[in-house]
Amino acid sequence: MNKILILLAFLTVSCFNMFGQTSSFISDCDNFVDGPNANWPYVLVATTVADSSESQGSQTFSMNISSLPDGGANFRVYKTTANGSDFFGNPIALSLGLNSFTVSAVAFDRAVKFQFSSGDIEFVVLSLNEEDSDCVDPLPTPSSSLIRDCADFVSGPSAWPYVLVATTIADTTISQGSQSFNMNVTSLPEEGANYRVYKTTANGNDYFGNPTELSLGENTITVSAVNFNRAVKFQFSSGDVEFDALTLNEEDTDCVTNSSSIGMDALNTNYEIKLFPNPTSNKINISLEGIDYVNISIIDSQGKLLLQESGVSDKENINLSNYQSGIYFVKIMTSDLNKQLRVIKL
Repeated sequence: MNKILILLAFLTVSCFNMFGQTSSFISDCDNFVDGPNANWPYVLVATTVADSSESQGSQTFSMNISSLPDGGANFRVYKTTANGSDFFGNPIALSLGLNSFTVSAVAFDRAVKFQFSSGDIEFVVLSLNEEDSDCVDPLPTPSSSLIRDCADFVSGPSAWPYVLVATTIADTTISQGSQSFNMNVTSLPEEGANYRVYKTTANGNDYFGNPTELSLGENTITVSAVNFNRAVKFQFSSGDVEFDALTLNEEDTDCVTNSSSIGMDALNTNYEIKLFPNPTSNKINISLEGIDYVNISIIDSQGKLLLQESGVSDKENINLSNYQSGIYFVKIMTSDLNKQLRVIKL
């Protein structure tokens, strides 16, 4: 199996962001200059006659819009013609999601500007002639870890060099309970990787389960409870397995800093909200600490609203199985928070 490296440039919207500004209004972005009148108050200058031969090339803007004012908003093209006259294009309605327009190349020096009817247009990405705006800071790529770099794994036998110790006989009655791990795998080595279960039996003998192939996305197994003290370990064939979520007996690993969460300290709140696993091939679980419920919306990468739910409580889940693979955003809303988290559907 070829190693899959997920290189995703993502869009996200948040007025309260622990990492930095992730959206901007036209009115707050200094890429826009004052326009000619109240109908077109904001302007992106693509090129001017002073740019000489460079002004002859095609001129393009691209904007991914996350919010529009009531009544909508428009843009239009202004350009100068070969004889130096002014040309104003017809107004074009902006829409949620990706908006892009290209003015074709010419054989003379000219000016090209994109004029906008409102400053209350919120966007998460803006580029002008393939130059990204500085008005929006992208979120960092969510952290992940390799098995070989994670201290939760101890050394194992030669063919199974990495081991998660779920329980030992020394844990006495605790060891009798069910034992489980859950790992969301984002990358596998070219040859793939397996895991197997090791456990001790009632008479103290060793038992080794059959190898099970790891797959991209969520991997989970539970070893059933028994009525005797025992050891249970999960053995892995490779340290080159990359994951972005790992739990052992419902305890999250410290090896991964999951960006699909809203932390208490970062937002000066007394609660914490998590979405996991991420990426997922099916469902996303919601974990709430210090808060009873939240309201959620699911939005696709083009800004289309797909789902709204109110009063979502702890341990509920969001079913993404009917959605196509790609990037989605889960908007989390409480009385004092309006934040959007990126989710990958495999």
